Amino acid sequence: MAYERRLRSQNLVHHLQNRESGFTCLGKQPGRMPRLAYERPFYKCITPCLTIDSISIPPVYLRKFTPDGSKLLAFSQDQRSLHIYRYRGFSCAAVGELIRQANVGSGECFSSQDNILKSSIFERLFATKEAMSLRLCQGDYSLFYLHREFSVFLEEGRYVLLAAMSVLRGALPIELYVRYPDMFDKLDAFSYVFFVVDLKLGEVTDRLFLPHDSIVIAHNHGISVFGSHVAIMSRLNQCIYVYWVKEGKFLEQETIGPRPRNFIEMAPINLDNLDATTVLPITHIKQRVLSFLYRQIDSESPGATEKRKEFYKNFDFVEHMIMERMQLVSKDLLLLRYEERTKDSEAISMTITHPRRLYVFYTISGEEVVGVYPDYSVDLLQIILQFYDQMSNVRSLQTGDAPSLPLHFFLKQNFSVANESIPFVRHAALRFNPSVPVSSQSLSPSPYLRFDEFSFDDRHVSPLERPSPCSAEPIVFRDRATQSVKFRLHATARRHINPMAQRELCAFIWHPFEPFVLSIQKCMSSYAYHVHLYNHGTIVEQSSA
Repeated sequence: MAYERRLRSQNLVHHLQNRESGFTCLGKQPGRMPRLAYERPFYKCITPCLTIDSISIPPVYLRKFTPDGSKLLAFSQDQRSLHIYRYRGFSCAAVGELIRQANVGSGECFSSQDNILKSSIFERLFATKEAMSLRLCQGDYSLFYLHREFSVFLEEGRYVLLAAMSVLRGALPIELYVRYPDMFDKLDAFSYVFFVVDLKLGEVTDRLFLPHDSIVIAHNHGISVFGSHVAIMSRLNQCIYVYWVKEGKFLEQETIGPRPRNFIEMAPINLDNLDATTVLPITHIKQRVLSFLYRQIDSESPGATEKRKEFYKNFDFVEHMIMERMQLVSKDLLLLRYEERTKDSEAISMTITHPRRLYVFYTISGEEVVGVYPDYSVDLLQIILQFYDQMSNVRSLQTGDAPSLPLHFFLKQNFSVANESIPFVRHAALRFNPSVPVSSQSLSPSPYLRFDEFSFDDRHVSPLERPSPCSAEPIVFRDRATQSVKFRLHATARRHINPMAQRELCAFIWHPFEPFVLSIQKCMSSYAYHVHLYNHGTIVEQSSA
């Protein structure tokens, strides 16, 4: 009994004894688990419990940690250079000595006017004097600017894929309308260049130039990665470029859409006669979607006639729908999200409507549609609940943990078997199905964001790596099993500095596995930076305040 209590305990000494004995609280041997997975229970004992308020940082835009946590990436303020900082660790002697000299005490938040601590803590945590700086946007790319909200890691973090864009002047070439008959030209076109940077050598290994295009760069929406395969979705051309990145070099595989592989055009369209009345062929993915939907109708079923009527009724929707999102579920399986085109009358009247959606599973090698689901599909909701962690394609190199989004945690708790006859389940499908496709590497693998282990207010912080509204109070993290307070993130709204601010946002940069967080608050055009790290002398109060 004493041994079982020790296994369930959250005492740090008991965790050390469990690790020494070679067993986790689940009684599994570490050799059968992901590397360092037996360290998971320690995260409830060693937390980022100390906040150092309003620190000084170099004049850069902080981006994120590399997957192994050894480096922090940042962009220069002119958005033309990449800065790479080596992370020394919060437990290094230089950091500990600086905290002791500042006489931080046992409080959870250090906000005094100690200029030495606040001005020096960043350079003690990161080797700023040894930082590598790469000027990416220069020469032929001097008119380009790096996108601050895009970065994708390859080959376990050795390479990072960055994107720069430039405003495109002039009209689109007429040839594009023929090559891409499903073109969604109600978009602003840009020119893009993608850089592959070797973080180990500190050099650019390859560049990919894509002119006359529209790609959703923010938060990695338009780019998906699976292993060494990279897919880039063009909203303008309504197609997907597939590449294989090997040893830092782009190797083009193919372009998915608008025509099937090995297509031979018998009668080319005369460009001189091309006008708004020209009828261009339907793209092959839509053809396969229509064929799949038609084959799903059982001619011998009692409702076959009504299903055919419904099919013909939706034919125009499928023919004119546009590809909005996509992701590589595996190196051979794509998940595509199609939406209906915005009508001109809706754009003029500014009417807010929710477009109809279709979710399509498409195999690359076979050029075949293997699944089509409407936006209210409960079957799709079941797929999301069961496979979201695998679809997110983000796993820690240390613990093997996949992120757990709060909404999926609650759905799994309440609907282990979703039934379409339950009215709320259909409503849940309409609400949560848009969470797929999943943006590539958009979730933080930090163990402190595991919603099945910690409970916190997901309105202000979540595994999704994007800014959230600032909280009026410190964000409390509780142990979900015992409801005891484990730590707080003191990054409260600062509207007293600028009362005219209508919206104040806060972004968190979590270390992949250490109890270390950087928070960035933006109020109008001003920024405030905070450090949250583990401190042995900090006492976490158990009151909810």
